[in-house]
Amino acid sequence: MPAKILMVEAAANMLANTRERLCARFDMTFAVGVEEALKAVRAHGPFAVVFCDCKLGKKDGVTLLAAIKTAHPHTVGLLLAQRTELDLALGAVEDGKAFRAVLRPASVESLIAHLAAGLEQHTLEIAEQSFLQETLHGSIQALTDVLSLANPAAFGRALRIRGLVHRLSKVLLIPQFWEVDMAAMLSHIGCVSLPKALLDKIAAGKDLAPDERKLFETHPTVGAGVLANIARMALVSEIIKHQHARYDASPPFGARVLKVVLDYDMLLNRGLPAAAIFTQMHGVKGVYDPDILRTFESTIPVDSGYTRRRVTMRDLKENMILEEDIVSVDGMLLLAKDAELNEANIYRLIESTRSFDIVEPVTVLVPANQA
Repeated sequence: MPAKILMVEAAANMLANTRERLCARFDMTFAVGVEEALKAVRAHGPFAVVFCDCKLGKKDGVTLLAAIKTAHPHTVGLLLAQRTELDLALGAVEDGKAFRAVLRPASVESLIAHLAAGLEQHTLEIAEQSFLQETLHGSIQALTDVLSLANPAAFGRALRIRGLVHRLSKVLLIPQFWEVDMAAMLSHIGCVSLPKALLDKIAAGKDLAPDERKLFETHPTVGAGVLANIARMALVSEIIKHQHARYDASPPFGARVLKVVLDYDMLLNRGLPAAAIFTQMHGVKGVYDPDILRTFESTIPVDSGYTRRRVTMRDLKENMILEEDIVSVDGMLLLAKDAELNEANIYRLIESTRSFDIVEPVTVLVPANQA
């Protein structure tokens, strides 16, 4: 699939012939102004290259590039500047907010050359990212394997939390998304230190006694400590450590995201309907980031109750939640109870039927809008 380029103009003033020639060479998306650009990034991003005017109405392209690169660090930014804007554009290059500054007027041939250079830079950055992520993959996989074996319920909840974060990311530009994604996946790694009886009580949606609550609240610190000495996991560790922190305590952005989705999931697990959950969450001041909470609420159907159903592997659908472990007839755990199904794990389960005899049917919770 060709790498995608977003071109952002202050006004729709690019000549049709120029657009046609760019589209003939690249996979182009065009936007006018900051809001339209951010909407394009949320709907179709990440883009390999974002090429924008230095001035975008009352806002500037440098600020736009900074916002996009916060969420997608490997997007390469190019700025198209008038001579009077050159100092601003060159300052952005010097600060690492943009890859190049291009002086107006620029010919089509010049635009093509700069875009090609941006794509080449993106390829280099992605190659470096892939190398770094591969070095981390073994450590992360080992940790998730430990959690899935030691506590399938906690592992299942972590999968559910990660699914909710991904749902939120479709409508909200989440800074350092890779780190937030990993923090969601590893949010419950500290639970390996907790007694099974306590975790079973939490999984059943039961209230905890004060001493049990105090013990449970140690798991973020334990989890953060496990990750603290792994290279490039410092922010992930910080997010996990502060996942239960109130908004008014100024935790990292990723921790504010986790606080919203974790508490939503906990209340949903207690059987509360979505409308009642959000009424309760909006009613407590200073606990949740109001912007994240409102945006997350917009991603949840008003009627998000569930119907219990027995299904085979071939009947599994996205957004169903497992009410029991999926295991082979030999007792091998394939997917833990409480996991929210998605395209990837459904495919993996169906493929597993080629190698294992799976105990089926299984009990799932089906969202009301799928029942």
